[in-house]
Amino acid sequence: MSTFYVIPPRECLEQAVAELLGRVLPGLPVEPGISEALLSAVEFEANRYGDVYLVHREDLPGTRDVVNDLIEAFGAEPGDRVIEVSATTGGRKAQTRQCTVKAVSATSAAR
Repeated sequence: MSTFYVIPPRECLEQAVAELLGRVLPGLPVEPGISEALLSAVEFEANRYGDVYLVHREDLPGTRDVVNDLIEAFGAEPGDRVIEVSATTGGRKAQTRQCTVKAVSATSAAR
């Protein structure tokens, strides 16, 4: 089974990474794209323990049904876990919502 993390938009993650690096390494300039490099490393490491996919919210078709969007656009299947992660700033902990893909619609299966 796969796990899909639906993560905040790239712009939000860039800001969160810049805030983190600013606290840890004050005064060090943060290059654009650092969050993508960091997320690639995290995804690579997470895949050592299973099929893990990080999906930016803006990469979903946007039908308001995240699970169906993952089925349609990313091939999510019954039994896959979906973890939606909210955007966060100011050092606050992100909120998550989890579910399991229950079924794939006939329309999705035909694609």
